[in-house]
Amino acid sequence: MTTISAILLRHLQPIVGMPLSIARRASSMRGFHFGAVRPIDRGTAGEYSLHIQCPWRIEGPNGILTGSSDLWRPLSSDVDWNTWTYERGNLQDALLREWLGGYDEGTRSLINPDERLVVEAVKADDYGGATIALSGGFRLVLFPDGSDDENWRLFQCQTDAAHLVVEGGRIIESCAAVV
Repeated sequence: MTTISAILLRHLQPIVGMPLSIARRASSMRGFHFGAVRPIDRGTAGEYSLHIQCPWRIEGPNGILTGSSDLWRPLSSDVDWNTWTYERGNLQDALLREWLGGYDEGTRSLINPDERLVVEAVKADDYGGATIALSGGFRLVLFPDGSDDENWRLFQCQTDAAHLVVEGGRIIESCAAVV
C-alpha cells in the first residue's frame, strides 16, 4: 500500500531544481508558480502551479516571513476597519513582494526576477501536508487543518495531466483544465 506522503512526494519531485518564479492571489487563494515563465492566453504561467487554500507559511532563517493569516492584516495600524479589505493592501502581499523582489504590472504578479529562490527539496506527510525547501534557508510549508474542502493542488500548466488535489488531507486526482 502506498502512503499519502509517498504519493505527494512523487508529484512534488518534478519541481525540485526549479525556481519559484511567480506568486499570485485570487481572492484568498495563494498561488505559486515554479519553473520557466511563459506566456499563456491570460498572462503568464510557470511550468507548475501550486494553489493553496489551507494554512501555509514561509519560514526563513529569522523565523516566519509571512503566512496565510497575514492576508487579514492591513499595512498600517491606522486603518478604518469599516472600509478596509485585504484588496486595499495587506501584510501578506507586501511581505511576499519584498521577499521575491519584483512585480509585473501587466500580469499583476509578484515575481522572482533573478531566480535566487530555487526548490532544493520537498517533504510530505500522511495528512496532506508538504514542505518545499528553497535556497537561502527558506521553506514553504502547507498544513491542511480540516477534514473537508480543498486544501491545495499542484498541476503542470498548459497540459492535460490530471491535477493532484489534496482535500481534507486526502489525495484526489481531478480532471485537468488547461491553465
